Amino acid sequence: MPDRLLVLDTSAVIAGLAPGLVNAEQVTVPEVLEEARDLCSRLELETAVSAGKVRVEEPTKTSLDVVKSKVMTTGDAVSKTDVKLLALALDLKERKAEIVTDDYAIQNLATLLELPYQRVAMPGIKEVLRWEAVCPACGARYPPSTARCLTCGSELRRKARR
Repeated sequence: MPDRLLVLDTSAVIAGLAPGLVNAEQVTVPEVLEEARDLCSRLELETAVSAGKVRVEEPTKTSLDVVKSKVMTTGDAVSKTDVKLLALALDLKERKAEIVTDDYAIQNLATLLELPYQRVAMPGIKEVLRWEAVCPACGARYPPSTARCLTCGSELRRKARR
């Protein structure tokens, strides 16, 4: 049995990773199969799952809650699929699972959650970002989950905190 455990994101397959040819234990969440819309990516994943090269699993509620909480504090823009993928990697952390992704938001959160990741085609993040909501009218700053300015009522914009 391979000694590496990889948690696959859709972006890895789109970027050219062929799960059927990788010599590693591989796992993903069901939504990754749904996200692979182009024919080549979808076939790569479905064939690897059918051949037993990739397992499809659901993360625990505990790990989902940890990831959701981290997303609320950082303000990263991630999909439900991304949250589930990170939660699955968190569940498998003791087995030294590594996320395979070219998604910068997943890489950002993985770093903050102390989860190793590897990229496929893109260069990867250069620094960890935390986000905030800023009012374009009056400049007031809020936690990232805030939608409207409490001072003037304007719609807030997401901005990296430095």
